[in-house]
Amino acid sequence: MSDTGLYFVMQESLGSNQRLSAFYDFNYSSDEIDILGAGSDFTGVLLNNELVNQPSLHTGYVLGSYESSEIDANNNLQTLLANNKLPLTSGNLRIPLDGLNANDISVIIDFEFEGAVDDGVLLGCFKKRKESASFNSFDNSEGFNIGITDRGHLFCQTYGPNGDSVDVITDIELSKRNVIGVSVSESTLSLGTFDYFNNIVRSVDIPVDGDYIYQTGFLNFGGSDNYFRSESNSEETFSGSLHNLALFSGYLEPRFLKQLSEGILGDYFYNGPVESESQRVTGYSDVIVYKTGVTGYEYTSTGSLTIATGREYFTGSFSTNSSETKKEGERFYKYYTLNNGDTETFYKEEIGQLHSESGYIYYPTGEDAYDTLGLNDISESIQTYVETTGIEQGSATINLYGRNALTGMLNEVSGVTTTALYETVSSFSTPSSGVNLGHESEDFKKNFIYYIGTRDEF
Repeated sequence: MSDTGLYFVMQESLGSNQRLSAFYDFNYSSDEIDILGAGSDFTGVLLNNELVNQPSLHTGYVLGSYESSEIDANNNLQTLLANNKLPLTSGNLRIPLDGLNANDISVIIDFEFEGAVDDGVLLGCFKKRKESASFNSFDNSEGFNIGITDRGHLFCQTYGPNGDSVDVITDIELSKRNVIGVSVSESTLSLGTFDYFNNIVRSVDIPVDGDYIYQTGFLNFGGSDNYFRSESNSEETFSGSLHNLALFSGYLEPRFLKQLSEGILGDYFYNGPVESESQRVTGYSDVIVYKTGVTGYEYTSTGSLTIATGREYFTGSFSTNSSETKKEGERFYKYYTLNNGDTETFYKEEIGQLHSESGYIYYPTGEDAYDTLGLNDISESIQTYVETTGIEQGSATINLYGRNALTGMLNEVSGVTTTALYETVSSFSTPSSGVNLGHESEDFKKNFIYYIGTRDEF
């Protein structure tokens, strides 16, 4: 529970805190309580919350703290508030209206039963009195009572031109802990309970006569001056405790009181703006895509090759080898060198041997072939040669190359690629605030009736 939660909801639903007259959550520190009295009469009081419109008004008197000494009254008050709630079984709470009229107020009461339900007054300001006019006496009243029957039903007790009236709300079932709203106008008293699980307000409107209500000066919680079980507002009648209490000026519909009660029960939260970055498209870039393929070839050396060129020609040479003896008339070869530019060769002539000392004069000596020539029977050593002959042809050495295909873009268009262009944009989330409810759900479940005994399982 939090006063900041109530303040937030009031701003959301009512626009301000002007209607809030009193607020008590019974979670008090030592500087938020006081002891009033003199002599041997001292009573603990609860100071009004600073959240209200006029904190100096509507001070709460804790009647159960009454003692003959200030110290004892303070100790009693501290004991009563030890569990952050006010047990009405140990004494009632009295709040002065301080200028408010009982026929033009709204009240939120957050209460919890202690043990089995017994009949009692939860909010009591009802009093009947005798009045006289022109030597005639008649009954009149002020205020009203809101209480619980011994079967766990809300009731409203009033008085009007037609006499006493007690309305029992039998179709509203209560839980162990309940939050109810009481709204009073000149003609209607609205009594509602709030179901937070199903987000439902169950309420009834009870007709009243404002002239029989407005004059009361106090609101009593736990007792009443006029109830069948008590004759004083200081007598305890209610078997339970108060968790929260809020008093508003004017009539507020039960649905508004439910919204306000959520602020009382819940905790206020605020989430500030959070910066985040995102990418935003600012435009598009079009890129022409060309086909790819073979755009040319690259030749690389893979070696060389020597090939014959031009016409074939004969060539040759001779060289000395050894010598041999030849008689005159025996045949041998005489060699001659031929030079024709770059081409060198030779030719040979077969001739007969003539001795160099014979004088080259020959006379026939007989008829035989050899004698007929007149050759001499002498020998001479001549040089022999080795012939080297062949056919030659011109040649050229050429380099060999391998071909590698080169690939790349062609001049032919194949399509267009569109690319989105982005920019980084910083943004801030919207601040959020609200109220989170956080209480024991079991206490608010309407799965049993509290009266002497327990609910049967069906």
